[in-house]
Amino acid sequence: MSALLDIISPPSLLPFELVSGQGSRVFTSDGTPYWDFYGGHAVALLGQGHPGWVQALASQATTLSFVTTVAPLAIREEAARRLAAFAGLDRVFFVNSGAEANEAALKVARKATGRSVIVAMERGFHGRTMACLGVTQSASYRSQHSPVHGDVRFVPFGDIEALDAALDDTVAAVLLEPLQGIAGILEPPPGYLTDVRAACDRVGALFICDEIQTGVGRTGLPFRFHSEPCRPDLVTCGKSLGNGFPVAALLLTEAMAATTSPGEHGTTFGGAPLACAAAIAVLDAIEAEDLLPKARAIGAFVRSMAPGGARAVPGVVAVRGDGCLLGLILDRPASSVGAALRDAGILTGTAHDPCCLRICPPATLPDEALHALHAALVAALGDS
Repeated sequence: MSALLDIISPPSLLPFELVSGQGSRVFTSDGTPYWDFYGGHAVALLGQGHPGWVQALASQATTLSFVTTVAPLAIREEAARRLAAFAGLDRVFFVNSGAEANEAALKVARKATGRSVIVAMERGFHGRTMACLGVTQSASYRSQHSPVHGDVRFVPFGDIEALDAALDDTVAAVLLEPLQGIAGILEPPPGYLTDVRAACDRVGALFICDEIQTGVGRTGLPFRFHSEPCRPDLVTCGKSLGNGFPVAALLLTEAMAATTSPGEHGTTFGGAPLACAAAIAVLDAIEAEDLLPKARAIGAFVRSMAPGGARAVPGVVAVRGDGCLLGLILDRPASSVGAALRDAGILTGTAHDPCCLRICPPATLPDEALHALHAALVAALGDS
């Protein structure tokens, strides 16, 4: 009998064990290879066994594997400086997971404004901790843990008029994902983020951008909010930041950082030496290997499978998203297509939209894998 507590629903489990990986491929215990188009929930931006990432962790492990967060640490300062510059924000607070980053953002927003209400988006997802459940609308996460924490108003994602109607002088912040990932890679209309910034400013509310899934190069931009001329007050990131090593962060403007005080929030492992080494290695690779344009090229290839595209695939109704965060909208349930792709040696994901096949591969993905995906989709969708 396994000692592992399984709280993942059995249908979501892969029917095989993964034991190794190299680049964009992972391998089962019997040596079967799979192209990884899911990236471990949009985490493995550099793929498996990336040489620079491996060397950074190995080198750091031989010098200092862990030290208390109250001790100054050069690599933590370097990681914060690099990440802040990459994002265009001013200050960084390192944590271990996206949910922790969002919890910290909510605390900062409520304290900085002296207000209690958070406006969040319908169909959004921000984590499974109690405060994050409060701003995550889906009953599939909330129903077993009610009442959830926080004073929250939900509005439709992308509807600026609905947002305006929900805002008043009791609202501390508006929280959103610039692309709704788990919902099905839902895109807002052009100009929406800029309009959200302006709407927040009109009532003195803050703008929190949850870039846990979209950030750190995943969409072919440093952060997804860079697609528009707007600057959030608070930005959260994780997933791709460590390429599999647990690290996440809250990024703040200088004005937001000035509202905080030492000791009001903390974490034992946040900003640990190994985590910072992993984050720096990811940022190094993004720059040295031109991964932002490579991610955009991957997105363009997959988008060409939409109707009217150069590689249009019958059965693909639309393609949403950018870079290495995409949703193929199908004319049938994505789960059955995903199973057929597994039989062809390709791993993909699903979403709350039952017809969305979620694609979030490494930005290092070779052309060979993209052509394999196209061929497998043509075969799978041709089998009605």
